Parts: sequence; C-alpha cells; structure tokens
Amino acid sequence: MVRDTEKKVVGAIEAALLRAEVRAGSSILIGLSGGADSVSLISALIELREKLGFKISAAHLNHRIRGAESDRDEEFVRAMCARLGIELIVERAGGLDRSTSPGNLEERARDARREFLLRVAERVQADFVALGHHRDDQAETVLMRLMRGAGAAGLAAMAERGPGRLIRPMLSISRAEIREYLDARAIPFVEDSSNSSRDILRNRIRADLLPMLEREYAPGLSGRLVEVASEMRTLDELVTSIAAREFDAMRVGGGALDVSGFGAVNRAVRAVVIRLFLSERLGTLRKISRTHVESVLHLILDGGPSDSIDLPGGWRAEREYNLLRFTDARERKAGSADFSVAIAPDGITIVEAAGFKFEASTIAAVDASMPDGLSVAMFDASKIAGVGLVARSFMKGDRIHPIGMRGTRKVHDVFVDRKLARARRERFPVVTLGDTIAWLPGLARAECALVIKATETVLRVEASEIAT
Repeated sequence: MVRDTEKKVVGAIEAALLRAEVRAGSSILIGLSGGADSVSLISALIELREKLGFKISAAHLNHRIRGAESDRDEEFVRAMCARLGIELIVERAGGLDRSTSPGNLEERARDARREFLLRVAERVQADFVALGHHRDDQAETVLMRLMRGAGAAGLAAMAERGPGRLIRPMLSISRAEIREYLDARAIPFVEDSSNSSRDILRNRIRADLLPMLEREYAPGLSGRLVEVASEMRTLDELVTSIAAREFDAMRVGGGALDVSGFGAVNRAVRAVVIRLFLSERLGTLRKISRTHVESVLHLILDGGPSDSIDLPGGWRAEREYNLLRFTDARERKAGSADFSVAIAPDGITIVEAAGFKFEASTIAAVDASMPDGLSVAMFDASKIAGVGLVARSFMKGDRIHPIGMRGTRKVHDVFVDRKLARARRERFPVVTLGDTIAWLPGLARAECALVIKATETVLRVEASEIAT
C-alpha cells in the first residue's frame, strides 16, 4: 500500500508536468518552505528530473514572522539543498509584522512570497515556478470562496498551470498521501506552528468545518469541491474566450472601452469582460470582489454619463458617456494639474498636461482657405501680435462668446453639450487671447480675432490630441 502511494504521488506529479508542457531543458524553480508539501514536491522532482530532462533550483523566503521558528525553517532548507546539491536562493522579508499589519498579515505574506518567487525566477531564468498546493488546499479554497459569494472564476480556484510561470503539480494528491509518501521514504520536514492557529480562517475550515460537514452532512465533500473547481475552470475558460473577443471589439484609443453596446452582451459574458479590463489595468484581481465587478456593471448599464465609483487601491471606474476607463490616483492627480502654455506663432507647441499638440503657421490672407471643422482655427495675425495665444486649463466660471451668438455661454455647458467626460474637462485646453477665450479646440470658436476682408496676414493653428 505504501509503495502504491509512492508511485501514485510521483506518477501524478509526472503527469501534471507533462500537461504543463515541461520539456527536456526546462528549468523549474521550486518554492521551498521546508514543510511537508514543498519537501515532497522537491523529492519527487529530483526523482523525475533525469527522466524528463529538466533542471531544478529552489527559493526560500524567510518571512521572519515566527521568530526563531522562521530561522529554523531557513536553516532546514539550507541544509537540505546542500545535501541534495540543489541551488538555493534565500531572502529575508522585512515589514511583515502583526503589530504593523495585524488584519491582513497572511495575505501580505503570500503576496510577498509570490513576488519573491517570480523575481527569482526572472533572475535565474526559470521557465516554471512550482508550488506545493495539493488536493485538500483546493477543496478548502473552493469552500472559502463559496462562503464569500464567488462566481465561476472564483470557484475555479487554483489552476494546475498559471497564471504566468506558476505550476501546481500536486493538485490531484491529498494531504494524507503526501504524508504517507514522506513517511515511506523517511524524508524529514518542518511543521509550521501557525497552521494550527484558530485565528486563521483557512485553519478553522481545515480542522473544524470541513471535517464536520463530511462527518454529519456530506461524506466525500472535499472530493466534490475539487470536482466543482475543475468544472468551473472549464466553464470559466469557455466564457473567458468569448469575453476576450468582446473585450477586443470594445477597445478604443486612450485605454478605454466603448460600452455603448454593452447591454446586448450575454449576461454571463459581461462580468468577465470587466474582469479582463480590470486585470489589464490593475495588474491583479486579488482585491477585486464580485461586489466590485457588479458595481462596475451597474455603472455601465444604469449610471449617468459622467458617474464614477471607487475601487480598491486608489483606482476608480469612470463613465465618460459611452466610454469606460479605470484610472488610479496618480493619473487623476496628473490630469487635474493646472497648466498655462504659450502657443508659438510658428512651429509645434506640445501641451503635455492637456495631451494636445498645436501646430501654427503664419500665412498671407490670400493663401488661406476656410478651415474644415473646429480642430483648426484662423486668427487675424494683427490682432494677435503683442498678446499671443495661450492654452490653459479650464477654470470654473469660464465663458465663451461663440460665433453667431449674441451673448456668452458657460464653457462647462459647451463641454456637456459636446459630451466631454468630466475627467477630460479638467485638462482640456482652453485657448485664450489675453483675458478672452478665443477657442475650444474641436468644440467652439469665439468671435475673437476673426479673419475679415481687411485681414492681410492669418495665423493658422491646428490642434490634435496626442497620447499621454
């Protein structure tokens, strides 16, 4: 029986490596904590490396959370890798302490470890980063996410491969089988005392909730939870492939999505489109919940033309009429900065804060032709001389006297009529001549320094948006 367990563990890991497309010449970096899971993984990989032709190295992050016990773990993996002839990279983390971050210490520790492993993988040019998650970890993760109201993507839990270089070759192996494997080979490992702490939700689920549910309500529940994860992952992959096509079709310039036809998208696909966009902009979905995604959907389908909602990490979802953007605090701060830039009478003037370029030239009136559209403005050069044009940021109370109107209009009202998004208004260039607003590029031209029959020389200015 013991020998069968040994064969099953090694065979399951080999099959998973082949599914992950680990080939001869591949390099695998193992996240080695010194616990039973990672120790059994490295032992099996050592047995398989000659057969499959891959290379092995290991990395250990000393979180320094458990004091002497953390140092003991480091010493253990150092001695183990020295004995096995495995290259080991060790780093000590800083700033992970319950006194400074009591509420999310475990999450921060996981994030620090993942960042460390991916950074080391880049340094040693590893093709894969192998983690020791197993079948029982998967069941616990599915139950935790179900309790938190996760959808299909959340219930898919951990993938055998991905994201990126990550692989989890032991997801089909149980905790009991791992222990039998280690016992059969008399392989030592270290115990993490925090695994018995009732302060950690996962530990309570592992020690109390799951055993109680299996004992009193649903024998074999752990296995069914793992099956649910597999089914949800297959479903999520299908929906994601459909959503990816919708996502690409909605893309427009400036990092925005055109959501004008979002209501016609299948309900099962909408949320995935949002997650794809969030993942691209934020880089991770770790702090994005189902509630956040539903709030963005409500913003798109039922929100006003310039509504917004706040998201974790200083991010914000902004509705700009038919456009959706995700901006962070730095972008908003940069976008709201005041600016005032003189427009050169000849040549190109870049107004970076506005994301605009102005190209000006002075020509004879007889050579000037009427501009086609409001992105080009013609001025009587004699009325510009000595004063000059300036592109500045919008100010509350600004008014313009558009051509053909008797009185003035609020610039704000022009922005609204032309459906200029609220966030864009803050850095839209208002072109002035002295104290008078002469032009809102692409939106309105004022009765100011107009070209008339007596005009001899014309200042022609063309405005265009640039990427910022």
